[in-house]
Amino acid sequence: MKTTDTSQSLRLDKQLIAQSFRASAATYEENATVQRQISRQLVTCVQNLKSLHSARILEIGCCTGILTELLVGQLTINTLYLNDIVEEFCTTTRERVASRVVHVESLPGDIEKCVLPEGLDMIISSATFQWMADLPALLARMHQALRADGYLVFSIFGPGTMGEIRELTGRGLSYHTKEDLSRMLREQFRIISLTSETRQVFFPTVKEVLRHIRQTGVGGLDRTQWLPGKFKEFSRQYRSRFATDSGFPVSYASTFVVAEKI
Repeated sequence: MKTTDTSQSLRLDKQLIAQSFRASAATYEENATVQRQISRQLVTCVQNLKSLHSARILEIGCCTGILTELLVGQLTINTLYLNDIVEEFCTTTRERVASRVVHVESLPGDIEKCVLPEGLDMIISSATFQWMADLPALLARMHQALRADGYLVFSIFGPGTMGEIRELTGRGLSYHTKEDLSRMLREQFRIISLTSETRQVFFPTVKEVLRHIRQTGVGGLDRTQWLPGKFKEFSRQYRSRFATDSGFPVSYASTFVVAEKI
């Protein structure tokens, strides 16, 4: 087993990402406890913003609609655009909230290739932007899509996310730091807040750790084949390095950004 000294950043394969999340559709909500907590925190951020009633909002990476449902429960939204790389998620999420929004429109596909709506009051996204191949380019396009003084609100997983797995396998995403994000944003946005925190989820066995990753789709780029011998050694090292009285941890490091267009 390799360690982070020789770790590799996984190459972004959007088709593989979509396949992974599509495969987790039936199990995502039950297992995405961290993602639900992050969504609640984002909605708390939104509640403090001005001029967001009867708003035009784009959500990027709506998935099964956890954030969407929380958002429509707090805001009066006139037009809501729902994006996800998995088209079925846009459809099911639209149906989930349609009765509480005047107009809901699906915008399926890779957001880096989609034509964005114009004159948006807010763009919001939870735990999605780590999957972007060129985040600065997307930020520039989102800046253009927002109205004057429009808001960009998002969370993004950062360095340390699933660090236990990366330490043992030497493989993981290349995550943006807070400093990276600040540099990307500051020429086009006024940063209202930029904070980071780490959460851990604990599981009773190492096998449950891998099941969690599979059932939430977050391991969407890792093609590792867990043959019995390989899993046995991985499990041994996980127990040796990371076991706690609470179980076996999986870490999620999140950065939360609230910014206003300038």
